[in-house]
Amino acid sequence: MKTGCHAVLFTDRIAKETEEVLKEFEKTGCQGVEIGARFFGVEKSSYLKELLDKYNLQLAGLHVSALWTDLLDDPQKVEEAIEKAVEFLQVMPNKNIIFTGMAQNDPSHHPEEPVDPRLADPAAAEKMAEKLNKIAGKARLKGVSVNYHNHCWEFDHDGLLFMTLIDAAPEVRFALDTGWAAGSGWDPADLIEKYPDRISYVHLRDYKKEEMEKCRTFAEKQESYVDLGKGDMDYERLLAVIKKNFGSNGWAVIEYEKGKVDFERYTNAVAYVREILG
Repeated sequence: MKTGCHAVLFTDRIAKETEEVLKEFEKTGCQGVEIGARFFGVEKSSYLKELLDKYNLQLAGLHVSALWTDLLDDPQKVEEAIEKAVEFLQVMPNKNIIFTGMAQNDPSHHPEEPVDPRLADPAAAEKMAEKLNKIAGKARLKGVSVNYHNHCWEFDHDGLLFMTLIDAAPEVRFALDTGWAAGSGWDPADLIEKYPDRISYVHLRDYKKEEMEKCRTFAEKQESYVDLGKGDMDYERLLAVIKKNFGSNGWAVIEYEKGKVDFERYTNAVAYVREILG
């Protein structure tokens, strides 16, 4: 298992100051970084690979997103976005697409808007999962794994979207966000143990259960996460399960989206993870 850091905290600096950002990430002690296509783009893979090599880092995964309902309304848009990511990753040793299906009309995200009923409809969920499964199957033929990255809405309606992906999209793996899962009442360690063949990539977050329970919107939940080791996540157990189930190519990526923008937070988090892992 490898330990990585997510570059999302630094937004478009990863594109504008690529070398400076990677140089600082190397100092954290991590082995790789996850980068969002929305910030870096999908045109400069060789340039990125050269700098990653220079600073002894790997690209853990390339993050790509679309609306869940695009899989019904505009599946070609999703397929083209993933195809571009597939080509980008051909020069990288780790060929992981981290794919997020956004739920724009979910009440936890935009409470002033009505819910798109398709996100709560089992038949629609199955159609979306089947479409993503076909796209992921094509990516696999080029050596690329599509790993679904959850937020909170996948666990609404008794986990409808998450479980439909499990059952109807066998080509899709998971980049399990441990914080969003735990904050939604699902134990990430249990999920890893139950689906070891589908999960070998995680995002590590920490949260305070009492504070999370007070949150009503997606934005409030997003702001409530705390630095690793400062919350209620049982990291002794979680990391033991990750270490047991992930092979040498598995990734545990620390993700900070909000809060103070500095590298020291990541340095502390990497040290925290490694201390527990021993």
